[in-house]
Amino acid sequence: MPPTTENGGSGGGGSELATRVEEAEWDEARDEGYDEFGDDWEDGSEEGSAWTDEDAQEGEYASDDGEEGGDPYEGDGGMDDDEEDSSDLATTDTDSTSGNEMRLPHLESQDVELLPAFAQRRARLAAAGKDVGAHLVSFSLSHDRRRDPPREGDCPHKLFFRIEGASSNCVRNAWRRAGFERTSKGGWNLWWGRPLKFPEHKKLNENQKVCHFPGTYYLGRKDNLARNVSKFRRSNGSASYPYLPVTYILPDDRARLLQDWRDRGERGLYIVKPKASARGQGIRLVAKPDVEIKKGASVLVQRYIDNPLLIDDRKFDMRVYVLVTSFDPLRVYVFKEGLARFCSEKYHGANGKVSHYKSKLKHLTNYSLNKKNAAVEEEGDGEGIKWSLSYLKERLASMGHDPRPIFERVDDLIVRTLLSVEDKINANMGMYVPHRGNCFELFGFDVMLDDALHPWLIEVNTSPSLATEWQLDKRIKNQLSVDMFNILGVCGYSRQALKARAEAPKKDTNFADRLRKQEVATGRRAPLSSLTEGDAELLRESDEEQALAGCFARVFPAPGSDRYLPLFASQRYSNVLLNAWQQTPRAQRPPLP
Repeated sequence: MPPTTENGGSGGGGSELATRVEEAEWDEARDEGYDEFGDDWEDGSEEGSAWTDEDAQEGEYASDDGEEGGDPYEGDGGMDDDEEDSSDLATTDTDSTSGNEMRLPHLESQDVELLPAFAQRRARLAAAGKDVGAHLVSFSLSHDRRRDPPREGDCPHKLFFRIEGASSNCVRNAWRRAGFERTSKGGWNLWWGRPLKFPEHKKLNENQKVCHFPGTYYLGRKDNLARNVSKFRRSNGSASYPYLPVTYILPDDRARLLQDWRDRGERGLYIVKPKASARGQGIRLVAKPDVEIKKGASVLVQRYIDNPLLIDDRKFDMRVYVLVTSFDPLRVYVFKEGLARFCSEKYHGANGKVSHYKSKLKHLTNYSLNKKNAAVEEEGDGEGIKWSLSYLKERLASMGHDPRPIFERVDDLIVRTLLSVEDKINANMGMYVPHRGNCFELFGFDVMLDDALHPWLIEVNTSPSLATEWQLDKRIKNQLSVDMFNILGVCGYSRQALKARAEAPKKDTNFADRLRKQEVATGRRAPLSSLTEGDAELLRESDEEQALAGCFARVFPAPGSDRYLPLFASQRYSNVLLNAWQQTPRAQRPPLP
């Protein structure tokens, strides 16, 4: 029998013939032990566990059991994973604890299959993957293939997701509504959880997608993030990245830290963080680093932001959800909604001096800490310790602050942060990942505003929490999950046909084409002057992706983003091409071959 869904149903829809084909494919996959990753993956735990540097070969990652916020003072840990929460899709706009009406952000939900770009993408991907029967899958908040009548165009193939590590209901339910079933074996379509080991990427087929790029520990580890931003500033000038607090990596920078403390009159506060922790473990404020930080300690130390913007006398930070669908070319989307997380007690600070800095609930924006305060209960948006970014923007406007330039600077912060690591991640992609579309990643950028409205990057989470404890979480994160998977272009495929195929077709380029690309990348040829079929495929892919972005907004490439091109470590043909296409008015674009 084919595998069943976790609630006991067989999942899927369609005709009796399609069902028999699906079952035959699964039976053969089962009998053959279809597993791209070898015997050691066959018995992998479906529930997953925490992973570390040794497991991932990608820096030290620790599982985070909680909600937003792993750094108890100023943000989350690098891996901010969820427990499997018991909540499901929000169906009402009422407070789950009191039943009273509550204000929730309005997010547009649409049937993506009705959009022209979806039909165009489905036809293009079907033609490209005709040897394996590639079929584009849609994701929805309303249509559920488990119980709704079959629709014309439903995928005829079995669809599987695999989880190794923690996950959340909003992700799993998005898959189940689309007809996916959970598996612990190979042949899956979507992978969620721990990062793959580098060699594991090599066995991916072109229709498999995994939720991490190889090497995003360059962002998720606090020390790696600081090093990469420092290198970016050295290459492009100190003004090229004004968003990271002054940072010291100990023990190497201990002398510089102590000199900075003396230069500030031995008065400034510092925040001490383990280099690769999560859930706020080991975070503390210190006033005297010479005695409060042991010699030889291996930690990261930053100047504490002691002049935060306060609302109702409380400190807050912002969780901004960022989706990267490709690093070559770089394509970056920001979700139009997010969360503001507040301290549960009022902040004490005046004239640049912080008092009561040992009192965690006054200074820590970490949600999983503040929710334990006895005075905290779930409240409507704009009340309590968790707000939507939409309501935060309204409140900022009521205080006389125009939110538009604030969040434009946040977008700038996001793009520049990704530029600081794109060369390293692309190097890993070139060595280990066989297909450009295999990887995607949802990041959680934690950002704090100071009283001058300047955004500061606290850290980047490579597995942001998608737990849905509150109705506010459900409204935001269910929509985010559906829109994310629709952007990606997930395809079902015939596993029988894939096994029968000797190898995936390779697209080779001749010397003349490589020379053309080099001339474009170095500015010696106009990017849109001699487009090839490969160029047309890339440009159509990008246009379709943007048209199907739902509540995500693309921030790179975007109008005016050509200013970022000089900041890339090297000029890649795909970035120059896509940026030129983006900056050219639609009516003036050349026809695609």
